[in-house]
Amino acid sequence: MKLDSIVRLTDRADIHDYVMSLWSDSPIRRSHAEGGLVHRVIDRFARMPRFFFAPSEQAIEWTHFSPWWGGILLCDYDNPVIRDLRYLHEIFHAATMPYVRDANAPTFEAMNFRNEREASSFTELAIYCELPDLRPIAFDHVIFADRFLFPNGDRTSLDPEWAARWKEDRGLAFQALMYERAKVILASDEEIDPDDPQIVWLRRYGEQGAAWVRIWSDRFRDVQHAMLDLERRSRDGDRRGALDAHLDWLLDDSRTDRSTVPFRHEAERFRTTFDDLIRVYDEAMRARHQTAVSGRGEN
Repeated sequence: MKLDSIVRLTDRADIHDYVMSLWSDSPIRRSHAEGGLVHRVIDRFARMPRFFFAPSEQAIEWTHFSPWWGGILLCDYDNPVIRDLRYLHEIFHAATMPYVRDANAPTFEAMNFRNEREASSFTELAIYCELPDLRPIAFDHVIFADRFLFPNGDRTSLDPEWAARWKEDRGLAFQALMYERAKVILASDEEIDPDDPQIVWLRRYGEQGAAWVRIWSDRFRDVQHAMLDLERRSRDGDRRGALDAHLDWLLDDSRTDRSTVPFRHEAERFRTTFDDLIRVYDEAMRARHQTAVSGRGEN
């Protein structure tokens, strides 16, 4: 975390304005500006103060899941629409993450898995139902959503049945999309194509969630309690003081190991497990003569 890059955002309006400045000229920005679904996600995100920051050590901070402890990593991609999707994904995580004081390990695991399923389903699937014109300008390669949301190969035309289901009941359609994704993750080996790169990604990604929970098993309550304190002070009207105290807590030497990366030990351990996933996914993509998308500096 580059300390001189930290953008402290205390007021709800400031958070909306700053996030708006990050979007490219895409359907995501339009949805935010016009009070659509993206605006509602950002408004939930703005319930407490937030901060954005540039990485000091991108290799370990890229996969560090900073939304859980209140911050969003600034990033870039060659395609700015994919950058929008990453920001939306991270912000959705933070906006919908609950915190429980003195939680036990199974509760923490359940909270994390549900939050990850919902965030991934939102930005990998549901967003294309809400904003179908996003799909043609996002990923050049085939993505998991294409097989049922754009089944005829025309990425400019959302499947009529899914369009109708989304229009009729967004909440129920979202659940169905989430279970379309879960169906692949939970399938037996005989039910899937083990060489399909999108299937490889989804199934191995679930393993990363379990690894992340194990890595944080000793210190997750530290984060949970700090975020509850931030929520409480914000609710009581001291948003600026709450954010200042939170960043002081986060950057204490006991959490950074005298570096500029909060919870450095956990960041290093999780990056190792994530690199295993990337290696397998890249191999599957190359076998299909496709190229995986990486953020700038993530090669």
